[in-house]
Amino acid sequence: MWKTMNQTVDFRPVPLPFTASEARRRGITAYALADRHRFSQIFRGIWVDTESLTDVPAPRWADHRWLETWVRMTGIRMLYPSLAADHLTAARLYGLPLPSHISDKSIHVATASRNLRISRPGLVVRRPATLRTEWVELLGLPLATIPRVIATLAPLLSLNELVTVGDAAIGRQASGPYITRERLREEIAALPRVAHRRKVRKALTLMRETVDSPQESWLRLWLIGCGFQEPVVHPAVYSPIDDCVLHPDLGYPELRIAIEYEGDQHRTSPAQYAQDIRRRELFEAEGWVLLRVAKRSDMASFAKRLRHCIAERSSSR
Repeated sequence: MWKTMNQTVDFRPVPLPFTASEARRRGITAYALADRHRFSQIFRGIWVDTESLTDVPAPRWADHRWLETWVRMTGIRMLYPSLAADHLTAARLYGLPLPSHISDKSIHVATASRNLRISRPGLVVRRPATLRTEWVELLGLPLATIPRVIATLAPLLSLNELVTVGDAAIGRQASGPYITRERLREEIAALPRVAHRRKVRKALTLMRETVDSPQESWLRLWLIGCGFQEPVVHPAVYSPIDDCVLHPDLGYPELRIAIEYEGDQHRTSPAQYAQDIRRRELFEAEGWVLLRVAKRSDMASFAKRLRHCIAERSSSR
């Protein structure tokens, strides 16, 4: 059973896959297909013409890796239409943030058929424990459901990495939220077999909705791991000066402490830099202190500053 997700899309140029029979209909000879500068074989019996691009719908956040995965998944389904993207492949197509140590480039698929036998390099086939399986349709491709994807990723990921993936699934980082945390918990609990089920249950208690980026997840989990009280995700701070509501990445509203992760755009964009200055002014006008963390921050030093700030503000309450 397929369910369709709503997507905000752009159109991106990609080489569409074609089969050997389609190549013959186009008049492309076997000799021509051997020209690796133009034709690339993505699976045995499936090629793309790198000189012929077609605009296809893709999520606005899609990168080169997403487009490559879409093309390869589309190609293998030309031979086996019943296959659905699963595991790492489904995670990439959903836009879930996988850690950099995951280097597996295979296409992972699932099928409900017990009779289908496929053995191809670069293709990993799984058969769910139950014959009745629900797929989600995303831009023409069937994907395993988010609960199944998170359950199958559990053996590969640390607890914090699994929480980061879950934050993205129930938040708004890609085209989400794809699912609520409560429904995610219920559907994972209903799965007949879940490896590392205890880790998954713990991860579910740490997932938070409305998280905007993997960096926010990392920073929140780092704070908890260092013994700090869990911060609020995007607390609301009203500024009467500009008649607006500010939402820092994280914060301790009772102490009026805001914490934000700064990506490279905060350093390289003059407009963003000016906006950051204005935000700091508005926070300070309301009695908040704004602490910032960047990729190369000395986190030990940041922890000391935060502890000092918490102690100072707690004593003055």
